[in-house]
Amino acid sequence: MRIALDAMGGDYAPRETVLGALSAAESRSEHTFLLIGDRAAIEAELAANAGARPSNIEIIHASQAVAMDEKPVDAIRKKPDSSILVGMKMVAAKQADAIVSAGNTGAMVAAATICLRPLPGVRRVGIAISFPSAHGRCTVMDVGANLNCKPVHLCQYGVMGSIYHRALYNVESPRVGMLNVGEEDSKGGPTIQEAAGLLAQAPIRFVGMAEGRDIFRGEHDVVVCDGFTGNALLKAIEGYGELLTGILGASISDDAWGRLSSNLMKPAMEKLRHITDFAEYGGGLLMGVDGGVVICHGRSNARAIHTALQMTLDLVAHDVNGSIVEAFRNMPNPATPEK
Repeated sequence: MRIALDAMGGDYAPRETVLGALSAAESRSEHTFLLIGDRAAIEAELAANAGARPSNIEIIHASQAVAMDEKPVDAIRKKPDSSILVGMKMVAAKQADAIVSAGNTGAMVAAATICLRPLPGVRRVGIAISFPSAHGRCTVMDVGANLNCKPVHLCQYGVMGSIYHRALYNVESPRVGMLNVGEEDSKGGPTIQEAAGLLAQAPIRFVGMAEGRDIFRGEHDVVVCDGFTGNALLKAIEGYGELLTGILGASISDDAWGRLSSNLMKPAMEKLRHITDFAEYGGGLLMGVDGGVVICHGRSNARAIHTALQMTLDLVAHDVNGSIVEAFRNMPNPATPEK
């Protein structure tokens, strides 16, 4: 496989993106990684950290980069040679199987919308990302691509999220829930109620309404929500994880007994850090477009980039897009006008 990486995307690019690519290239030497961005900057990082360039790393020059604070559509229009757009066009031309970026999320979605065709039957794209739960992982979709969802969009997110979770975590029949203000079927507004009805008829294992806490209890494998709610949830979880680890670390260092027992507590602290660190989970897959598009956290370090590249290879290998097309082909009335 050939995986494109936006080497200029993210708060710590190109150093961390190049380091992550080098790590992935070493562990998955049968695949090719395309580093897209300023050639001189990329070559300097490769020389500083690897000496000779690995044979499965190629550099694709792009003279422009999209800043994190730029307006997405304006950036795509005014920067035709940006690393994001160059990489997305390579995916569209089938010169790369997927693109990974820790850059501007809005620009990634806009570029994918412009360059890549939607998969047959898909009404709106969505971003799927997985969180740790009591019994493995819980995939939440959407976490930021579609802020104003209609019932049919939420239903399709349930189907696509189920396919994503099955491919990535080898769960035969993922349990899908609809995020709501309570577990009772009677709660929620008209959009939630209609979406739940559609999910109940979809070719998935829909188990009903889910509350926010259910994401972590291990009783759901997939939870569906609109992009506004999902993005707020994502940022809240990230912030709380950082707060929790910070409080525990400070409590240990501030207390004499804590300092004495710190070595005994290191395994537990390391496990907590592992669970709450977004770098352990790579990025989110932009689902519904004809090509692989993985969006990483803007603060991704080398380990996060490495994880995202590994995840991308697994998703392409499992042909997630092909499974989505097949699922929507077999769903009743996939071309019904939206409500």
